[in-house]
Amino acid sequence: MSRAPIERCVGDAEHFAAEVWTRRWHRYPGADSDAFADLLSLATVDDLLASGGLRHPALRVVRDGKTLPRSRFTRSHSTGGRRVGDAVDADAVLRAFGDGATVVLQAMHRFHPPVQAFCDGLEAFFGHPLQANAYLTPAKSRGLAVHHDTHDVLVLQLHGTKEWLLYDPVVPDPVSGFPKSPRHPKPGPVRETVSLAPGDCLYLPRGVPHQALGLDGASLHLTLGVRSPTWLDVVGRVMDRAAEIPSLRRALPLQYGTHPGALEAELPEILEEVAQWLRGRDAAELTAAEVARARSLRRPSDRGRLLAIADAASIADDTALERADEVPWRIESRGDFAVLHAGRATLRFPLRIRPTLEQLISAPTLRAADLSAHLDEPGRLVLVRRLAREGLLRREVR
Repeated sequence: MSRAPIERCVGDAEHFAAEVWTRRWHRYPGADSDAFADLLSLATVDDLLASGGLRHPALRVVRDGKTLPRSRFTRSHSTGGRRVGDAVDADAVLRAFGDGATVVLQAMHRFHPPVQAFCDGLEAFFGHPLQANAYLTPAKSRGLAVHHDTHDVLVLQLHGTKEWLLYDPVVPDPVSGFPKSPRHPKPGPVRETVSLAPGDCLYLPRGVPHQALGLDGASLHLTLGVRSPTWLDVVGRVMDRAAEIPSLRRALPLQYGTHPGALEAELPEILEEVAQWLRGRDAAELTAAEVARARSLRRPSDRGRLLAIADAASIADDTALERADEVPWRIESRGDFAVLHAGRATLRFPLRIRPTLEQLISAPTLRAADLSAHLDEPGRLVLVRRLAREGLLRREVR
């Protein structure tokens, strides 16, 4: 059985979660220089550029810490009879790269299947959304200036070597807009210098100022950003309900901008009223809403669904299937129906199907024939084929 993506990055996932995650940076040396070669390679980047299908902002070019205007590396061409003005000009990109610029492939989790599948597996571990950018840096060059990210990062070195300069965080757990700028023109002394070779992984908690420098020869790394929601997000959504407080809907005093006395006099009472309202919120209700929201934002990968739709009839009683594990399944009964929730997917079945769905939840791999205790052959084939069309079951990959 292949290793889970998180184990490929950090080895012992439990130790990472308990001792490293959000606490400290850590380099995980790779035992194999080809450990991540299946995700992205220099040859694949070459193919993507040569294909002519990339469009801005899927690619950007950075030199000496500054992003070049897109007019420097895009051109116009016709697609489907329409003029497209943001097509990536491979020749211009390659010339810029040859002159020392870093090429950034952005949001690869959206268009490059191997990276998509890897991010799906990491999301199953973190329960938080991921993004993926690739950075191709010429020899002895730098891309971005010293900066911090507002998301945790896993850096996977794919080709060549890169040196990372790490600095002490200025603000713990920064979020977008706080502190205002992620740039650090005067970052202070370098706390640690980390060299990454192919197969290595570097974990950086958000807020760690850093800069990557290319060494001898071109280097390519993949940055996986874990975009964790924060308690600020939760409190913000709670405050979205504060319109039910009548006093908050009143207009501010007249001329408060030039005569702030009335505002200053009323504000303590308003703040106390909001505090009392917050203390009265039902934590269990808010928790349930947040969990439901998190589940609704995810859905199983669509990979394989086209094949399942086009050839669903070929799924037989003995076809080996596996449950899509990118999102958890949840079942509830509503009147005469059993409702299956799996991320954004919500499917209704007759209530008598519930025991079969519960069996599916407990079995990551199965054949339709395994459901014979609850359904006859025609019935169970209808069920598994529908679930395959929805992307919730797929043919097992051996």
